[in-house]
Amino acid sequence: MGLTFAQYEDSVKDSLAKYIRDKESDDKYTELILGLYEEAAEVTSPIRRSIKGNFHEEEIDISHLGEEVGDVLWYISQISIQLPDCSLTKIALKNLKKTHLNYRKDFKADESMSISAYTQGVLETYRTDLPSLKQDRARFFCLGLIKEIGKVSELFGEHRIDGNVLNMYKIEEKLGDALWYLSAISETYELRLEDIALNNIQKVHGRYNVDGTVRANSDNKEELEI
Repeated sequence: MGLTFAQYEDSVKDSLAKYIRDKESDDKYTELILGLYEEAAEVTSPIRRSIKGNFHEEEIDISHLGEEVGDVLWYISQISIQLPDCSLTKIALKNLKKTHLNYRKDFKADESMSISAYTQGVLETYRTDLPSLKQDRARFFCLGLIKEIGKVSELFGEHRIDGNVLNMYKIEEKLGDALWYLSAISETYELRLEDIALNNIQKVHGRYNVDGTVRANSDNKEELEI
């Protein structure tokens, strides 16, 4: 069947640092949005640097790229955990329903959907006019990822700075769109989002104790059964 979003979210829900856990909701959102931006840049930066003629030109470390994609997935999941009546599964299903409707394609999935099944659903809604070259296609998806994360940030900013009520429907929608682009970036480099999620579980549980305090030796990763 494969790893589901619900299993992933359940596995990482206790990996939030204590200093964030102890904050009020609005302060938690601030920390998580800033972290999401930071990790998204870690995904897009090596892809940009891979372009020929760039002063910083260098080959992409695919393994490291997968790790950074996992960190973005973690932040999207943590935000969904903090939002009322929300989950990573809800975000993913909502996204596929929207994208399949836009492309007039049949959509059949429920909460038991695996991450691999979600990825297949993403592939089914690729535009037909995507760039043919891998590096150009990846840059296209990177722009989409940044655009959607920017929309999420804007919605939280309007709440925190301007005092507007959080638009939960739009936040869920834009988080789902960011998840779509994240999956598309993974597929471009033949990385399986499900494998990335499994590796991320091991990584984050090697950093913190169950109470969110930093482990004395974060190199000793906890073996988890999913």
